[in-house]
Amino acid sequence: MLHEFPVDLPDAATEQRPALGWTAAILAAATLLLAVANAASIDSWGADLPPGPGVARIVDAAGRWRATTDRAGLGAPRARMHRLWKQMEAARWPGRASAGAAAS
Repeated sequence: MLHEFPVDLPDAATEQRPALGWTAAILAAATLLLAVANAASIDSWGADLPPGPGVARIVDAAGRWRATTDRAGLGAPRARMHRLWKQMEAARWPGRASAGAAAS
């Protein structure tokens, strides 16, 4: 089937509003989910920053947030995944040199 070109496209301004709202909602939901479920990483990130008065406030707030989410059990899935990751990292795989042999 042949198509005639140029094809009339809808006005771009009318299509941007729903897409922009949808994108903003997805970004907000993802940010909220990460802030709630990954407080340990936020705490770790703050601890890696260079020392300073502003950083001290960030580290304090991140530590309190992590304690709050841990008390609520929201950090358990991440902790379980991290523990599994470390077990896999330490596992001896066939054909892989041991950690001591690789370091020398």
